[in-house]
Amino acid sequence: MIQQLVYPESQLPAHLRWQILSFLRIEWPDGFVGQNRLRDWISREEQNPLSFVLVENDILISHAQVLWKYLGHAGETYNVYGLSGVFTYPAFRKQGYGRQVVALATAYIDASDADVGIVHTRAPTKEFYSKNGWIPMEKAVTLVGSEQSPVVSDQFMLMRFVSEKGKRGRASFEGIPLYFGEDIW
Repeated sequence: MIQQLVYPESQLPAHLRWQILSFLRIEWPDGFVGQNRLRDWISREEQNPLSFVLVENDILISHAQVLWKYLGHAGETYNVYGLSGVFTYPAFRKQGYGRQVVALATAYIDASDADVGIVHTRAPTKEFYSKNGWIPMEKAVTLVGSEQSPVVSDQFMLMRFVSEKGKRGRASFEGIPLYFGEDIW
């Protein structure tokens, strides 16, 4: 029977951690180069990672991680939650598991103290997130890198506006470039 489990990074069982890391190394190898080539962590602790997993017989089927941070934008400070490391192992794709794990993580964000939720993704998965209630931010620009000389991210941004403050700030996210930090989670 498939179990839906939630773990803070510090409590994630080793067998699940290594299945997640193995997938991440193959799918997103840029995060495992240079000083991070032997990386044994999924996300940095300061990002407050919480993993949502679907598991059967200790085999990982699907994963999504919720991260959060405070983010200054357009003169306001927002409590931003986001999705990262969303995947389903190939043998389990096209069976609704990705949608299920994203729904679990999204429900957590919606019930949290978030002002907004943010997902950055590549164009092919934009439709997947839109079908799961995330709003495509067609005109939004995300800046990453050093604050002194940021570059425009090539990833597409989708959002959820959770709090009243977040809802009031929607126009600023659509019209003013968002400096996200050194990198996108």
